[in-house]
Amino acid sequence: MRDEVRADALLASLEQEHKGKLKVFLGAAPGVGKTYAMLQAVREQAREGVDILIGVVETHGRQETLALLDKLAIQPRKLHLHRQQRLEEMDLDALLERKPAIVVVDELAHSNAPGSRHEKRWQDVEELLGAGIDVYSTLNVQHLESLNDLVWQLTGVRVKETLPDQVLLEADSIILIDLPPKELLGRLKEGKVYVPHQAKAALQSFFSLNNLTALRELAMQTAASHVEGDLQLQWQAAGKTTLPLRGKLMVCLGDQHGSALVRYGHRFAQRRQLPWLVVHIDSKGQRSAELEQALALASHLGAKVLTLSSPAVANTLLETAEQQQVSQLLLGKPHKAPWRRSLVQHLLKQAQGLEITLVDTEKRKPGLGLQPLHPKDIRQSLLAITIMAVTSATAWGLSHWLPPASLPLLFVLGVLATALTTSLVPAILAAVLGFVAHNLLFTAPYFSLSVASHSDLLTLFVLLIVGMTAGRLASRQRQQLIGLRETQQLGNALLSLSQGLATASSPEEVLRQGTQAISLALIQPVFALDQDYQHRAGSAQHRPGQTDKAAIDWCLAQKQSAGAHTATLNAAEAQYHHLTDDLVLGIRLVNPLASSAEHQLQALLTDIRAALARIDLNERLADSQLQAETDRMRAALLSSVSHDLKTPLATIMGAGSTLLEYGDRISAEDRSELLHSVQDEARRLHSYVQNLLDMTRIGSPDFQLKRDWVDLADLVESARKRLDSSWRQHKLLVHFDQQIPQLYVHGALIEQVLVNIFDNASRYSPAGTPIEFKVMLADPELIIDIIDIGVGIAESDRDKIFNLFYTQPVGDCGSRGTGLGLAISRAMIEAHGGRIWAFSGPNGNGTCMRISLPLTLNSPEV
Repeated sequence: MRDEVRADALLASLEQEHKGKLKVFLGAAPGVGKTYAMLQAVREQAREGVDILIGVVETHGRQETLALLDKLAIQPRKLHLHRQQRLEEMDLDALLERKPAIVVVDELAHSNAPGSRHEKRWQDVEELLGAGIDVYSTLNVQHLESLNDLVWQLTGVRVKETLPDQVLLEADSIILIDLPPKELLGRLKEGKVYVPHQAKAALQSFFSLNNLTALRELAMQTAASHVEGDLQLQWQAAGKTTLPLRGKLMVCLGDQHGSALVRYGHRFAQRRQLPWLVVHIDSKGQRSAELEQALALASHLGAKVLTLSSPAVANTLLETAEQQQVSQLLLGKPHKAPWRRSLVQHLLKQAQGLEITLVDTEKRKPGLGLQPLHPKDIRQSLLAITIMAVTSATAWGLSHWLPPASLPLLFVLGVLATALTTSLVPAILAAVLGFVAHNLLFTAPYFSLSVASHSDLLTLFVLLIVGMTAGRLASRQRQQLIGLRETQQLGNALLSLSQGLATASSPEEVLRQGTQAISLALIQPVFALDQDYQHRAGSAQHRPGQTDKAAIDWCLAQKQSAGAHTATLNAAEAQYHHLTDDLVLGIRLVNPLASSAEHQLQALLTDIRAALARIDLNERLADSQLQAETDRMRAALLSSVSHDLKTPLATIMGAGSTLLEYGDRISAEDRSELLHSVQDEARRLHSYVQNLLDMTRIGSPDFQLKRDWVDLADLVESARKRLDSSWRQHKLLVHFDQQIPQLYVHGALIEQVLVNIFDNASRYSPAGTPIEFKVMLADPELIIDIIDIGVGIAESDRDKIFNLFYTQPVGDCGSRGTGLGLAISRAMIEAHGGRIWAFSGPNGNGTCMRISLPLTLNSPEV
């Protein structure tokens, strides 16, 4: 160990001797009983005569906690005034002056009131500890700064009050107060944690079973890491090498070991409470059915399964153990191989700091112990014999033209060809056959195994050694090539699927691409069904029977695989995997999937589930945005309508009440003015209501234009009369080009458009200014301009004014409208195939509203 590390550890130990001791009662969440346990420990100290002073304790109205404070000395809190509110905080100065042996400070992560000496309560505690006072405190694990993001991801709640992890790391002792989540939920429902309305809100947000379980795990990990960290510090101070306290078990599964070793490893890990993984190093390029079953069992029992391809089994195992931080290896008892060292001997020689356990899991039957040959081994051996026979025949035919020294090279080529097409054992057989064939055919005396010349004997042995070495190297190369091909196949399948899913915009597209990818990868019929057993995707049409329906229901309910070649309802015709809450993916399997194929399937399913979740999230987000926009529009409509309807109604009610109250005492002139105001405001109210009706009517899907012949001049005059009162301070200048035709339009809608634009022009124009109305024929369109010399419209707002509820600030020129008029006008004009837009008036003054109506669309033939 480096000297500076030991020096730092010794210095930290010395500093702790002059400070007070901090004891933290750590819990997973509020309500687990931290304060109660702390006060119980304090009362035990008080009974032994220790000077105890309560700095601050939050009872939250819990009577059993309040009872523990009886006969304990309590320091009165200090009053703080903030924004006319009385806030009580711990009196730090009084505690330092009193200087008891132990101060009780509840809720270590609490934020102090503004104006306090320290922003956080843990800073007060640091000051107490620096004064040599011991402190008992409480803390919830979610308040640790390093866990803030993780807690937010787990619970969806961002904790605002946090404290540095170093505060907890420097604590002298941590007492973990543990309460099962279900019991805590029961206490919450009984009102023992919060008052009823707070408890209901807590149950709906933070206090869920999943959240509490995750927080409980974090609390246990934090407490365990503190214990380990404290021990590491002591070891460093003593100059010892630090070691990890919690180990990990790695079960090394060989070709000859099956499910028995996996089951033993599972029991071994359970007994020692260790996380575990199962590793298989494929050194032969092939896996037996027993090995596949063992790997599947390991995955089912919850182990992390790793399958690697490498000829150097021992080195690969050691590298994996180092990467996975493994402390214990579990291996099956190896077969004796007199001509080479066993795997265990390699591990014992090279491993450092690893505990290796050997297990004899084989059940030997009486007899010779010979293993039956696999049909594949027989085929490869026959292929090796055939290749070497062809090689021998070729060498015999070429022996008259080739020198004798080059003939062994032909047999080496035969051995290489055998190794590249088969495995190691057939390659060795080929090398032996080449040795024998060369001896019989090309070494004197011919057709005899005896050798006359020493040089020929050396040649034969060199041929055997070179052939066996070349065969072994070629076999290894072939195994690595097979492993690379499998990895590349999986990578290509995942890449192809990911590229397709990235552009998929619907669940149907995701299911189509997903079923195609899995079908190509496994070469099996694949399909997707919904919870009603309806076909959703896949080339294979599948009508599930009763067993298959039960498997589908179980798969959706438990979110686990079911059906053929699984542990659940394996009598079904297909194997089912859940995708979402209402979708499953089915695979028709004749034989169980190999371990590599199972891993490939799970990787593809993960991508499909992620794509479906993404689309579902996008749809929910779009619905949420639509709902938010609808709510905003509804609120704007209610706000606008209530405000704009209130003004004319108030005027009408005021004039009416005045006429009723004063009667004949009002002069004729005043009575006329009041009646005119009633009429004007009633027309204004009618205009608002008409706009609302028009907006509803135009938005209806069955809306149809009721066309008729109209004279545009008549529409202008009718619109002017409807706005008679608002035009008293303006003059309308009308100009028509010659030969303006009549229009075949919906007259009431066009008139309402003119009313809305005239009303805006009068509202936004100063009193006494004229408003121009021009009609021009610009075949094939009719152009209508309404020009005022008012305040004008900013260029950035000229498109916005046609949006619903958008209104221009009007200053002193008039009142604001509902923001519906121009939006409805645009809808009415567009219903006739026209356009409406705004731009600045002549010389940049005022505004010109231009309407363009295509004559071809507004003729009698339409």
